[in-house]
Amino acid sequence: MMTHQRGPRRAVVAFVAVFTAMGLLLTGCKQAEKTAAKIAVRAVARNVPIGSPFVRLALQLGLDYAIDKALALAGGTKEGNTPGLYGGTENSQDCDKAGLVRFLEDPANGRKAAAWAQAQHLKGIGDIAGFVRKLTPVLLRNDTLVKNHDYKKGKATVFEALLEAGIAVLVDQFGKPVVQCSCGNPLDTFEKSVDQADVRFDDHNRKWASYDRNKVTKVESSSNTRVDTYRLVNVAEPETGLAREAGSDGTTDEVLSTDPGSPSPSVSASAGPVPDVVGLSSDEAQQSLAADGFTAEVTEETSDTAEPGTVLAQSPAAGEEAAVGSAVTLTVAAGATNTATATESSTTDGGTDDNGGTDGGTSPSASAEATDDGSFFGGVTDGTAPSP
Repeated sequence: MMTHQRGPRRAVVAFVAVFTAMGLLLTGCKQAEKTAAKIAVRAVARNVPIGSPFVRLALQLGLDYAIDKALALAGGTKEGNTPGLYGGTENSQDCDKAGLVRFLEDPANGRKAAAWAQAQHLKGIGDIAGFVRKLTPVLLRNDTLVKNHDYKKGKATVFEALLEAGIAVLVDQFGKPVVQCSCGNPLDTFEKSVDQADVRFDDHNRKWASYDRNKVTKVESSSNTRVDTYRLVNVAEPETGLAREAGSDGTTDEVLSTDPGSPSPSVSASAGPVPDVVGLSSDEAQQSLAADGFTAEVTEETSDTAEPGTVLAQSPAAGEEAAVGSAVTLTVAAGATNTATATESSTTDGGTDDNGGTDGGTSPSASAEATDDGSFFGGVTDGTAPSP
């Protein structure tokens, strides 16, 4: 009599079934990751009030400037101590640090001050003055991704934002933007990669002419190394620069003979091997190229196998000699269909203000706010850089 041993065969079949199910599950997860790769980002243009700023009458604490798009550096993640990363003028009114402190220390604005301090990771309102004193006013040289904060119903509300180049910000001792000057909003680091940003423009912040997603940057702290002096491009005379002491207001700047963000002739004349960046994310590839003195130009191509944002090819190829400062063309896998929904916050905040009344929101034509001593601070710029 023949005996049939079915146990082992059943075990094999069961194993194959489980393995197949796991494969399908992992594939589904990968597809979900692709779908969720993008994150909605609200565009914030120069000189345009946002819906619910900390200082209700926006554009009173700082001056934004129109910056020539030719000044933009290569996009990607930057460290805050990078020479030439930011711009500046010899005008101390770019950011009114004293006005910001006066506003937040006014007892009538106590709830806002508490929310502001919390967003800045401070222990309390009493730490605000000392914190602001150490900040340095600069102008964004590139369109820059940040984690921004509205003020709604007594709390700081987070939203991801792209700030247009030329917006004035205060940076901390590590070069990270922490305050949007015109409205006093707290800022923090954009936690996703540059490639994941799905920038949404609307009627209040229409796409500006100089927008180039390949020039979009995010700024991270300078590896916990404090910055003593910021080397800025002078936006009034772009071929020159400014050396600005950290914590100063710009009144004691040293004028530099060249733009600190442009390569020196000795560097641009040399040549070196192009690094291998195929397989990296676009963000990582641009960082690698920048570290070796190259810039990047990005084009997209549909891929059925590569993750969105992955570098598929590069020209010149890895190992080829190229002039330092020259551009390397990156072919990047196109992103997945965007499914994130932007949070629309450009409407007027209908919450209550600190005095219990109705917060009427913001308006471009609103007049300046009075400080606790009865004076007024801030002003509205025409969006152009001053003559030297």
